[in-house]
Amino acid sequence: MPSTLLREVTRAYLLRSAGQDPWVRWALADPLPGSAVVHEVVAVVQRLGHRPGLWVLPLRPGMPPGRTPTDLTEEAGRVASTLRAVRAAGLLDAWGAMSASVPQEHAVVGQAELPLTDRGGDWEWMWTTTAPPPRPGEERLVLLDDQDDAEELTAFAREHNPRVWTRIGEGEVVRWVGVRDRRGELVAVGGAELEGSGVPHLAGILTAVPARGQGWGETVSSALTRWSVARHGVCTLGMFSDNDVARRLYHRLGYRTARRWHSRHLADR
Repeated sequence: MPSTLLREVTRAYLLRSAGQDPWVRWALADPLPGSAVVHEVVAVVQRLGHRPGLWVLPLRPGMPPGRTPTDLTEEAGRVASTLRAVRAAGLLDAWGAMSASVPQEHAVVGQAELPLTDRGGDWEWMWTTTAPPPRPGEERLVLLDDQDDAEELTAFAREHNPRVWTRIGEGEVVRWVGVRDRRGELVAVGGAELEGSGVPHLAGILTAVPARGQGWGETVSSALTRWSVARHGVCTLGMFSDNDVARRLYHRLGYRTARRWHSRHLADR
């Protein structure tokens, strides 16, 4: 390690130090496919794959939900110190980082210490271990195939929500369900990818614009959540933070937020 300020750690260490944090437990692979370092009780975890980068993760064992301004100010100082150490150690280059995710509450620190651009989004990672009861309309759900139905799914996503990040037709989504109208046209769809840990992560939950407000997003999400919990004991998801309707929906299904991320591309990379 180029800097003695940064200490290489394992996923087991992160889980112990974060007090069984749901994101560490269910989002990170075991063993980690890349590296992770800790400095000043803040972890920085390498992200591999098609969006290589890093996660900035304050470790909060036993931290109560209602943190005080003093808690956040002190944590912001530790995050800033850690990011300076990361840059001094040359980890952005060593890891080939093209993006970074910092906690939303420390977005200003991330912008000050990293060459973040305005490309990206603010989103929340949620989880539940409770299977919700069936919703009306689930008897109309049909299975779709990530490969065979890729063209239709892609066209549906582009027409009704261009912000969908789901990678369709590449084998990432292991289960798709959808609802069709009487003409056979898609009304709503939803899928489940796999987290690095192997547990399902809801993705591509989408309702056609004319059919919104009829409960189809909740119907699709409920069915996928119950399928996931029955097989893996947990289901996770990510949602854009400006989508209050989705947040209320997921709260009704029993989801809770573990991490709120400010994810941005890095400049000139």
